Amino acid sequence: MKKYLSLLFLLFVISSVFAQEKATTKVFVSNFEEQPIAGAEIQFLNTSQNITIDGVAGADGRFIVELPAGLYNIRLKCMGKTKDYTAIEIPALKANEIYNDVSIIIQYEEESSFTLSDLHFETAKAIILKESYNELDELVNYLKLKPHLKIEIAGHTDSDGAEDQNLMLSQKRAEAVKNYLVSKGINASRMVAKGYGEAKPIAENETEAGKALNRRTEINVLE
Repeated sequence: MKKYLSLLFLLFVISSVFAQEKATTKVFVSNFEEQPIAGAEIQFLNTSQNITIDGVAGADGRFIVELPAGLYNIRLKCMGKTKDYTAIEIPALKANEIYNDVSIIIQYEEESSFTLSDLHFETAKAIILKESYNELDELVNYLKLKPHLKIEIAGHTDSDGAEDQNLMLSQKRAEAVKNYLVSKGINASRMVAKGYGEAKPIAENETEAGKALNRRTEINVLE
């Protein structure tokens, strides 16, 4: 079975008369077939100095970052979410040493679907609550990094109430999310809003916890 993320880290230190404070690090991001992942946003979090250095992969899946000596957690931002992975260490140089040929290869499978877990609406309405804006703004940023990505915004409800009313509500909520994304600069042609009502539950509707899981908005990658 393939791992969700694989990391190859190469670093060579050679002697030199020149001083060097940062390691010029070449990063390549791809899937497991070694096809580049354009727009992948990778963060290097220095745990001791509390600094974060960002890089975004170009069309060829590559970017360059300057990393001072220290221990870094690698953080991948995908589909509006942030995930922490393994750590790497850039060693401190000794006298008359420099970094040479520092390379990182990151491989992972992009998600094709995820749930907006922090998206909430007014009860029985398609009005987005303000506390949901942060998650939607993260999705906006992700879509801007992936300008060719097309998505479906899928609205779902629990089984309380009439089936036709649930279908209508889920459609209106999906459209509300689409309208918010459009207001933030995402082209409407990249998005399809689709309400499914109570037709696709992921939990039992007999408990409040199950109903809460079924009331959800999913983002599905179309192409």
